[in-house]
Amino acid sequence: MKTLIAASALILAASIGSVRADDDPACRDVAAEARMSLWEMEKKALTENVRAQEIVIDDGCYEVKGMRDGQRVEATFHPVSGELLKIENDD
Repeated sequence: MKTLIAASALILAASIGSVRADDDPACRDVAAEARMSLWEMEKKALTENVRAQEIVIDDGCYEVKGMRDGQRVEATFHPVSGELLKIENDD
């Protein structure tokens, strides 16, 4: 039963991500199994000097909210390559 619930949640999350991914073509049509794990994303963010406090999927991309050089930032990463797509101050 837990497997069925987990699978249903994963399918729902993937379908929602696919609809919203149209807003950001860099992250469009990324299969859930192709994504970096949250742990890998946290490590990748650290290579960009972003200490993650929250990681979410937004428009198909990973959005990392955290601290960089004492400033609150919001960084957007590609979910497969981990490429930093955008970073901005999060005031």
